[in-house]
Amino acid sequence: MEVLLIDLDCTLYAPDNPIFRMMGVRITDYIQTVLKISRTEASYIRDRYWKEYGLTLIGLIRNHSIDPEDFLHYVHDVDIEKHIQPNPKFAKNLKQIPLKKILFTNSCGYYANKVLAALGMVNCFESLIIDIRQMQFFPKPHPKAYEILLNQFKLTGNQCIMIDDSLDNLRTAMTFGMQTIWVGKGMCPKDIDAHSEEPDEIAGQVRRLIGTS
Repeated sequence: MEVLLIDLDCTLYAPDNPIFRMMGVRITDYIQTVLKISRTEASYIRDRYWKEYGLTLIGLIRNHSIDPEDFLHYVHDVDIEKHIQPNPKFAKNLKQIPLKKILFTNSCGYYANKVLAALGMVNCFESLIIDIRQMQFFPKPHPKAYEILLNQFKLTGNQCIMIDDSLDNLRTAMTFGMQTIWVGKGMCPKDIDAHSEEPDEIAGQVRRLIGTS
């Protein structure tokens, strides 16, 4: 095992953090303003495109020709430092794991860097971030996103452990031969290799999978 592929939102910080909800509100705001429709219609489009395309942005690009950079800058313009605090213990434990770590996120790189900075985890990832742009706007769980990442780093799936809060994303990872760690509350499905209820438990689960103490 050589590489950890680690999701960002609701994986490196707890899902009850208001940041993720705030971005959802801003997505609805953006749709309502740009498409000049009601709030109800905007909410419907946001949810429909997310279910249909895996990311609301993709539906907006394909059906309304919106500028993805304009969308990304607007949606991610949230007060990260106010809502995300450093997690030095988690950062230390993650950094000590003897595997290369790649952030694999459907968000954008500048937002991801700001979140990592707020968490105190920038140095954990050796500046390796795969974001929605580098995925050529194929969001997880689309297999193309995984193919792009593996090709870029000359990896095979069986060299990777993927860590994510989305079971759909993990199940695509499994089709490439990756091991998986689900981050979330509740009963972990039997086809997932390891389970971390909280972000702070991730490092321990990785060590269990790779057989180190």
